[in-house]
Amino acid sequence: MNNLTLPVFIFGSLVGLLTGALFHLIAGGKLIRLVFCLVFGWIGFWGGNYFSQRFGIQILQYGQISYGTSVVLSLILAAGGYWISGESKPEVG
Repeated sequence: MNNLTLPVFIFGSLVGLLTGALFHLIAGGKLIRLVFCLVFGWIGFWGGNYFSQRFGIQILQYGQISYGTSVVLSLILAAGGYWISGESKPEVG
């Protein structure tokens, strides 16, 4: 990730956020779950890109971003953020 330009960073961030939003669209939930899915999806996207560049994995690479590993890790972390939000805990009362 040494040669990321601003347009590449913005487009990659949008793809990461859209991945989190897509997961939330499928899984559902309230606003707090959306926020968790977006944040963890974004972190997962850039973490996946770093992972792919660090270990030389080139799956669906276009330009400076490896979209294959980035989207997969983004979905995994969005699912983790969905679970961490804890919205589905039973209410006591």
